[in-house]
Formats: sequence, C-alpha cells, structure tokens
Amino acid sequence: MKRINYNDEDILDHHGVAAVIKNENGEILIQEHTKYGFWTIPVGKVKNGQDIFDGLRQEIREECNIKIEKADEIKFKKYTYNRAGNSVTVSSHLFEVKKYSGVVKNNEPEKHKQQIFLPLEKIKQLPYLSDLTLLYLDILGFKETRISLI
Repeated sequence: MKRINYNDEDILDHHGVAAVIKNENGEILIQEHTKYGFWTIPVGKVKNGQDIFDGLRQEIREECNIKIEKADEIKFKKYTYNRAGNSVTVSSHLFEVKKYSGVVKNNEPEKHKQQIFLPLEKIKQLPYLSDLTLLYLDILGFKETRISLI
C-alpha cells in the first residue's frame, strides 16, 4: 500500500467541496489524483471561515481554470478518515455545476496526473474512485462494491 505524506491541513477537520462538471457532450470532468492515487471529480478544501460556495469557486478556478457561474449543492455528507494516526472529519459538499465560463485546463499537474472528460460508463470502470465520486454515482443509482482508498 502506498504511504501518503500528509500536510498539516490534511490532518485537521475541515469542509471539503466537490464539483460535477460536464462538457457539452455530457461527459464528466475527472482527475487522476497524484497524492491519493484515485480518480476523482474536482475536489478541494475550504479555508476556515470561508463561505462554502466561495471555496468551491476558488478551488475550481485554481484546479481547472474555469469560473463557476451557477452550481447547486446536491448532497452533504460527513466522512471520518484516519490520517497519520489522527481522526479527521471532512464535511463534504457535493455540487453540480450548471454553468461555467472559460476553458478547462489542468492548472495543477503536480496534483493531478490527468484531467479529462469521460462518459459516465467509463468512469464506472476506473480502478479507484474517491469517496465523493462514489457518492455522486450512488445518487445516480449506481451501487459501488469496490472499496475506495480514502
């Protein structure tokens, strides 16, 4: 199993955001995360005291080079992880982006090996999916039997 080097922010309770972003063909933006080794819809941490939607916009601008103009929160769920011997609670907010401007670009290649749009059927076949990606698939009625990494 791959050893993950956590930074100080990783081992503190925090709010996280995730975005389902689709292209004009209905394909979903998915990223191969370098640190955790899974595929995920765009995700990020919200700074302490920051508005959740502002945090979403900031994270997506930083990661994907686009400006979110409209997004709806479709699910909230808390996850608890063991990170470096610490119990960490992530209060996760899942959004569906309804409208964005700009051209999607991987602004953080050191964090994401790949950033591509894929049809839902191909995403379901990827080997490791993040919890928030699995949550979105569950909302759509796809029941996951594989274990996610974190």
